[in-house]
Amino acid sequence: MSRTEQEVRDLYRASHGMPSGPAKFAALEEVIRHADALGLVEFAFDVRMSATSVFQHSWVPAKAFLTFSWCLAAYDREPDRFGGRHDHTLLWQFKWMIYSVYQFPEIPLERATDLLADMERRYRRGGHSLHAVLQHRGLVAESTGELARAQDFYEQMAVTRRDGLSDCSGCVPSSQVRTLVALGRDEEAIRIGEPAVRSGCTEQPQWINSELLLPYVRTGRGEQAVEAHRVAYRRIRDNPHHLGELASNLLFCVHSGNLGRGLDLIERHLSWLDRPRTPLTEMEFAAAAAAVLSAVEARGEGERLLRFPAADGVRRPDARVAGLARELRERALGIAARFDARNGNAYQSTRMREWSGAGPIGDPAPLSVFERDLESRAGERVRRLVDRVAALTAAGDRVGAARGRAAAADALLADERFADAVEASEEAVRELDRLGLEEEAATARWVLARAYREDGEWRRASAALGELLDAWKPDTAAPSLPPRAELEARLGGWLGHGPEAAARYLAAARGFAAAGRAADRMSALGQALRRHPCGGGAGSAQDAAASGVLPDLLTEARGVLDELLAAGLPSGEGALGTATADVLHGYAGHLRSSGQAEAAVARLQTARALLEQQESAEVAPQLGEVLTELGLLRLRLGDPAAAEEAARAALALLDDPEEAWEEALVLVRALQARGADEEAAAVMADHGLDEDDLDGFDGEED
Repeated sequence: MSRTEQEVRDLYRASHGMPSGPAKFAALEEVIRHADALGLVEFAFDVRMSATSVFQHSWVPAKAFLTFSWCLAAYDREPDRFGGRHDHTLLWQFKWMIYSVYQFPEIPLERATDLLADMERRYRRGGHSLHAVLQHRGLVAESTGELARAQDFYEQMAVTRRDGLSDCSGCVPSSQVRTLVALGRDEEAIRIGEPAVRSGCTEQPQWINSELLLPYVRTGRGEQAVEAHRVAYRRIRDNPHHLGELASNLLFCVHSGNLGRGLDLIERHLSWLDRPRTPLTEMEFAAAAAAVLSAVEARGEGERLLRFPAADGVRRPDARVAGLARELRERALGIAARFDARNGNAYQSTRMREWSGAGPIGDPAPLSVFERDLESRAGERVRRLVDRVAALTAAGDRVGAARGRAAAADALLADERFADAVEASEEAVRELDRLGLEEEAATARWVLARAYREDGEWRRASAALGELLDAWKPDTAAPSLPPRAELEARLGGWLGHGPEAAARYLAAARGFAAAGRAADRMSALGQALRRHPCGGGAGSAQDAAASGVLPDLLTEARGVLDELLAAGLPSGEGALGTATADVLHGYAGHLRSSGQAEAAVARLQTARALLEQQESAEVAPQLGEVLTELGLLRLRLGDPAAAEEAARAALALLDDPEEAWEEALVLVRALQARGADEEAAAVMADHGLDEDDLDGFDGEED
């Protein structure tokens, strides 16, 4: 289907807000196709330049080869047309291409060397430093096993000036550390690498911390290795772009004696091998995972069953440790053989055999909260539970140990040891899931969601609670969990605004209704109405139109309100009255958005009456919002006197004039509409308003 130029440009703008993933990649490729078909050459160039960055920083760098090559060829044909603002970016992107191209064994090595030669020629022609050229020559040499040449390029780069085309203060040391580790120069690697952990680059600090893991372990710096793993993994665990760094963290689990942690990482991330970033990172992850699994098999657990979470709606079948170890070892060595055939040596096969057979190095460096010294940072109850987990584990009681982990996680959360509570509850959830203890796993997942929230990981908190609710089974719901309706309402609040938040609140409202909790039902329904985009929250009408929540939400609200109107609205002070007012207010917002201003006014008037019955001062903010909205609608309906009355009533509820910006604007417009200009000017002066504040505030729809 053909598209107009405006449609293509709109699609490109829309792609900016999409998360990295297949949908965004497809949108960019569609924009490029239509831009080419329409002859929008400059626009197509700009889109490809942007797409190169998106593809490179996701897990599809092969797509970046195509967009970069097209742009480079267009630039060389018509430098005057495409130069200027693109010169620096093209030279910068050369580094990405070289970094990626040698990671594909099907691409001849000559392609990488030709690219390096072209990069050097262009850098010299532009008067730029060769610092970045030497860095990438070293990376290619290290990857192909030419360690003497890698060392030579490292030494040359160290004495070459940096410039605006050099990598950042985190990425340069990361590549240097990679070379130094391959050369066995661990102390120097640590000295060069440690200052880079404070870099703010998008690739940092996860890259440098992952590179430092092996030298830390080999030099006996176990605590530093543990901290580097923690910092790195928090940054890489949600993005398959970091498959290579994840491989280094898996090897660390073997070297440091944390095989349980290694199994957890394999179960969580094995699905990333379904879309590996490059064959090199696929090979390294497979070999590192094989090392973990082989070590577990060696201690007599080859028949242990691994369970994998669903990814993109598909769940990998369960696997035995021994079988999966063989599968991944063969996969790694198969890819290594392809690299060796291209490179003309056995470097990668040798390296992958060493990786897949890796074992402990030095003293263990425990990661688990249940294996670390908690004396100085945990209460007596936590220490007692941790000791119990250790005893049960030693006795082979997996069920008891899993339950102990869950209890310890809850205690850590109560002690406000939030990071430790996250780790403990993650372990508890995984072990309880493995054992099929659904009720207890659900309770542990609720602890995990709260621990994430308290530890500042809000998105993961919402995901954990959503996972709990989506897997909810009435016959297995743990008695220790809050009622499902309360959890739905909690998740709606965590999600903020938008259709998903509204859907969770709507589910909560229905749950409260089934339980006979009328006030809670109305409160949740009011939140659903107000948090949905058409209810005046964040988002857009387009978001709302795309949501299937709205029709159900409005039908439910209308039915509830009709019921109340027929039976008589609640009277007197109480939670039901304020909650009903909230439903009326939220429903009025949707009526206003659909052009039913008079119906919206009627609902707001009823909400006002309900709130004015309340004697509690706590309803003042809610009443103020209703009055302000009522004043706006009265203005739009051409009734400035009623708008003035509502605005003055809203202002009377506020103690601080600086908080009364919108209320004062409504009053000013109402006064102007009825010709009271001097009084309007006085109100403006009292509230520090000027004509700029009035621009666009005329009582009409935005």
